[in-house]
Amino acid sequence: MPATGSAAARAIGAIAIMILLAATSRPAGAAAAAERDLGPAPDFTLETVAGDRTTLGEALAHGPVILDFWATWCGPCRQALPALQVLHERYASRGLSVLAVSVDEPRNRPKIGATARALGLTIPVLIDTEKRASQLYRVEAVPMTFLIDREGRIRSLHRGYRQGDAELLEQELLPLLDPEAGNAE
Repeated sequence: MPATGSAAARAIGAIAIMILLAATSRPAGAAAAAERDLGPAPDFTLETVAGDRTTLGEALAHGPVILDFWATWCGPCRQALPALQVLHERYASRGLSVLAVSVDEPRNRPKIGATARALGLTIPVLIDTEKRASQLYRVEAVPMTFLIDREGRIRSLHRGYRQGDAELLEQELLPLLDPEAGNAE
C-alpha cells in the first residue's frame, strides 16, 4: 500500500477510536451528570421479593432513583449491589431510592431473595422475570445502572461494574439530592 494510503488508514483508525471512546465514555463528574439528559425514564410496576408491587413513579416521589438491573449469577452484580446499598444508607434521608431489579429467569426466582439476603440488601429487590422493565430500558447485559433525577429524567447510565464506579455514581448523584434534607456526611 502506498504511504498516503497507510496514512489515510491510520487517520481513519484514529477517528474510529475517538468516536468509539466518545460513545462509550462516562461523564466527567457531578456537573456533567447534572447537566446530562438521556431522556425520560419509563415507568414500570414490578413485584418485590416480599410480594408487594412497586412503581418507579412511587420511588421518584421521594427524590432521585438509582435503578440497577442485575442477576444472581452475575459476579460484577454481586460487587455492585453492596456498594449501592451503602449509597442508599448514606443518602436515603436526602430522598434517594435504590431499586435493584433482578432479570433472572423464572426458574431462578427462589435464588433472588436468598442472594439479596446473602449480600445484606435492605433496598427493594424487584423481580422482572418477564423482562418488562428490562425491555423498557433496553437492558442487554448486567449490571446496568441508571441514575434518574426527581423529574424522571435519566442522568447517567453505567454498564458493567469496575473499581471506582460507586464513587463516580455518588459524585453524579450529589447534585440531584435534596439539599434541604438531613446531611449524610
